[in-house]
Amino acid sequence: MSSEKTPILGSQPSQRRSLGYHLYSIYLFTRNDFKVILYPQTAVGIFQALAGGLLTTNSTPSLGLILARLPLVAFWNWFNLLVFNLANQRLPSSVVEDSFNKPWRPIAAGRVSPDEARRLLLVLIPLGVLLSYFIGGLHETAAMLVLTWMYNDLAGADENYLARNLLNAAGFICHGSGSTVIAAGYGQYELNRSAYVWLGVIGLIVLTTIHVQDIPDIEGDAARGRLTLPIIHGQRVARISVAVGVVFWSVVCPTIWGLDVLGYLLLLSPAGLIAYRTMQLRSVSADEVTYQLWCVWLILIYLLPLYKNPAVLTQALDWGWQYGAAAISGDSCF
Repeated sequence: MSSEKTPILGSQPSQRRSLGYHLYSIYLFTRNDFKVILYPQTAVGIFQALAGGLLTTNSTPSLGLILARLPLVAFWNWFNLLVFNLANQRLPSSVVEDSFNKPWRPIAAGRVSPDEARRLLLVLIPLGVLLSYFIGGLHETAAMLVLTWMYNDLAGADENYLARNLLNAAGFICHGSGSTVIAAGYGQYELNRSAYVWLGVIGLIVLTTIHVQDIPDIEGDAARGRLTLPIIHGQRVARISVAVGVVFWSVVCPTIWGLDVLGYLLLLSPAGLIAYRTMQLRSVSADEVTYQLWCVWLILIYLLPLYKNPAVLTQALDWGWQYGAAAISGDSCF
């Protein structure tokens, strides 16, 4: 039996890989989820923090301070996304699926081995917990580690589509909660009761519509034996449920916040487009675009609390007008 050990990440006997190679590989692990996790979940943290007393204990949020925390919010989301994707993509069944759906992913493409991904996880998991202890989102990070284990190692996302959707919904809630805690100012302000109710609504939205992502992935999911809703009940049921779901929530969410007609149109316009595309445009490429539109629609849902309470934005605009007028007239604005 050979005593030679498998090389650690970034070091092979016959090939030395550059720092740029590793950074690009790490980017590829998370690239596909920027549109569904990184961008929307960073947005939800910023929007909810800016909504002030509607969702946090800070009734007078500062636009400048919250925007200054945007890099922290984005990095926290990306770091947790990286941990999840490493845990997911290193599994043999995931490599099979990615060879059909996403052959550019690092392990499927042969850039990184499953053992290298596993070793990187051994470093990143405690590092992520430590990071969250200092910048916020510790409870959410811990919860997502459990969800990651259930989703991947326990095959919670493979054997039952309802469990898959539930795990996805729980992950969205954790990302949204942690993002808001960090954006609002960890250690200074907290989420209020309304925020948790709203995050619960977001969880229900994800639970009932997230399978829009499974429609273009049917071939790969079938290859790995994953029992998604489109595979179990067929594309017709999956498409109808997505189309009805996005329109339904586009009426319910503005009603929850008591918005005006423009608030309804803000959601119903993209929802109508998503419903039409889901039912009428059925190629894989078209379904991918529809999924991306769903991600945009979700960001607009996250915007609703700020639409309801735009005080921080109007104050910033008023200050900007005053500053501009003072600068033109040569008067001091202080």
